[in-house]
Amino acid sequence: MDTSSTTVSVPPHLHAALLELKDTPGLSDEIATQLTIAIEPEVENSALELRYDLLRRISQWAQSDEGRGALEKKGLSPSDYSMIALLAGTVTSPSAKLPPYKPPLTPEEEAILKSKERKAISALINGFLSVVGVGVAAWWAGGSIGMRPDHKTLLSVFAAIVVAITEAALYCIWQWRYDRALKTTHKRSAKRKKIEISSETDYNLEQTSPGSAATGVEQPEDSLRRRHVQAHADSRDDTDAD
Repeated sequence: MDTSSTTVSVPPHLHAALLELKDTPGLSDEIATQLTIAIEPEVENSALELRYDLLRRISQWAQSDEGRGALEKKGLSPSDYSMIALLAGTVTSPSAKLPPYKPPLTPEEEAILKSKERKAISALINGFLSVVGVGVAAWWAGGSIGMRPDHKTLLSVFAAIVVAITEAALYCIWQWRYDRALKTTHKRSAKRKKIEISSETDYNLEQTSPGSAATGVEQPEDSLRRRHVQAHADSRDDTDAD
């Protein structure tokens, strides 16, 4: 896997670790230069992203004997500069724009696409045969009426071009209708899924609504109803006592 162009975000804990590492003796000049450019005392002024390759080289240096000794002399822990510790909480390529999510096709949509492919192949073959047939027919018709060869050629070419344009227009109309049918099917399937999810949610709510009987947890409606009945009973007792 090529990680030369991969970047990661710089969360606060990574910024603090690299800030302490900047002035560590024994650090290679290349790493020290890149850290000096990218890491400032304030997080806001530091680089938002760092190359993955830079963190990998820092981790390799920190796990070497020279790096361990340099870090321990400065009071730093080499384990804080392992790849796991450095990459914890980071986001890979935060500035990259991912392509939009495209849901998989439903079986109905796949059937429409397969039918479209078969009919498209048939339409292209029929269109080609129509162009060739009309051209040959025009050549034969021109010869039957005594036209010169060059005139017959122009007539056959002109007829073939007219038929080709007509076939292309019919193919575009046919393809537009199929695309519209596919979009309609996609909307219908998405609406069906939404209805199914809504029905399932309503069913789950119906199953969990009688909480006082099924789960032993008193629902607000049950509590209010019970208070109303109790208050009515107390008022009736007071009336009987009077």
